[in-house]
Amino acid sequence: MRINLNMHGTTTGLKKSKSTTCIDKKCNVNVNNHVRRLSTSSLLPSRKYADLWSSTSKDPEQRQLCRNYKLGVHKFNKRPSHGVKHLTNSGVVRDSPQDIAAFLLNGKGLSLSQIGNFITDLRKPLSMAVLEQFMKQVDFTKLPFEQALRHFISKLRLPGEAQKIDKLMEAFAERYCQCNPGAISDTQDTIYVLAFSVIILQTDLHNPQIKLHKKMDLESFIQNNRGIDNGKDLDRELLEQIYEGVKKEPITSGRDHLDFLESIDKSIVGKKLSLMDPWRMLMMSTQMQEVINKNEKPLPDKHIRHVFLFNDLLLVTKQISARGKATTKTSKERVIATCQFQYRQHFTVCSFKADSFSSQHCQYGIRLVDTYDDQNVLMELSAYTENDRTAFINELTEVTWVYRSLENDRIGSLGVSDKMGQSTLSLHSFNSDTDAGRRHTHTLGRRFFKSNIFKSAPKREALSPSSSLFYTQGISSSNITDNGS
Repeated sequence: MRINLNMHGTTTGLKKSKSTTCIDKKCNVNVNNHVRRLSTSSLLPSRKYADLWSSTSKDPEQRQLCRNYKLGVHKFNKRPSHGVKHLTNSGVVRDSPQDIAAFLLNGKGLSLSQIGNFITDLRKPLSMAVLEQFMKQVDFTKLPFEQALRHFISKLRLPGEAQKIDKLMEAFAERYCQCNPGAISDTQDTIYVLAFSVIILQTDLHNPQIKLHKKMDLESFIQNNRGIDNGKDLDRELLEQIYEGVKKEPITSGRDHLDFLESIDKSIVGKKLSLMDPWRMLMMSTQMQEVINKNEKPLPDKHIRHVFLFNDLLLVTKQISARGKATTKTSKERVIATCQFQYRQHFTVCSFKADSFSSQHCQYGIRLVDTYDDQNVLMELSAYTENDRTAFINELTEVTWVYRSLENDRIGSLGVSDKMGQSTLSLHSFNSDTDAGRRHTHTLGRRFFKSNIFKSAPKREALSPSSSLFYTQGISSSNITDNGS
């Protein structure tokens, strides 16, 4: 069978072909040194993967397992193959297609887009093996065709490449026939063509760029599927049910961290930084009170700050419309989606550290100080309870560990050993929007260029001020000149 698509994703006809199945479509394609390998006994069943994300265990082995899991998830959301390699090397996931597939189905924090990209990488045998096991762990038994397709697509996000969508629809058709033999047709090709036809229908009906009078109607959908069952037509009632179901409710992917991130980004008004980074993820959000004067008792309704801790930065905002206090994760998502926040400040996680303090008027204080200058206090906050303060500091510690590990990997990929310790990370991590950030970037830049690392010509070229290392946080070459030489 050959399925022809135009640029808008609408169907131009289904034609029977004796050659192999193919698709014509034009579209836009929009191991860490300090990781301790855990023993095989540390491996957990797939149902426990979600528990690793929010675990607060104090057991050293369990804590390391949680850290390796979070680090692997962040790596996966950046480059799936690197994330899978880390998770298998560190012992979080067994090195087998079956266990990797179970992780993709049950793991928390994974990007649905990257799941779709990983299991449809036609160049890698491991991805094809994982796709096979992935489909075996999805059960379509006794599910109507439309519900089965919705269930499958909820597990991932369809890639933008036609070849990858083709591979997914082929795998879905094979699995659906295994779970429901003879339910619609005896041939797998019929299910494959029908599945792809439904995807085309979904795009046609719910794409806002397609004008209303050009959208596919019921008769066009039925006409497109004539003769696909070995020359015979499928039951008209089945096609009518599929059409009405897709028209009433679009087939959508499941929600992942990017959907929640988009809600936060839309809720912040006025001056702000863009939060829409594919691998950025919210780790914690809480309300605190900014300490303006430690010697004065703060008013309970003044200087309230909503603090968002992401996996790479801390964002401090002021809530300007309140509709209730959130106590659970679900209610937090609802409150954030319905409230508005005003941007105040942001800090990258490696540019500061948090210390606890107490005073007469601030019992549960949190002091944010410059990582390289303890005398430089960036901000002081007051939590409402000791548990809130402890939870924030603990989560910040874990986020910082993961972020530094990612930075060490990134720098290691450039061929630079971390001989300078934390100061190497600072070139990427400092908030250059503040005076402190600019000042320390200058200082550490001079130290870097005078170090032995910079004497090597290839490394010097790779890490010159014009390279991408100095532009990731808005630091230009003019900010890192060696004025001392």
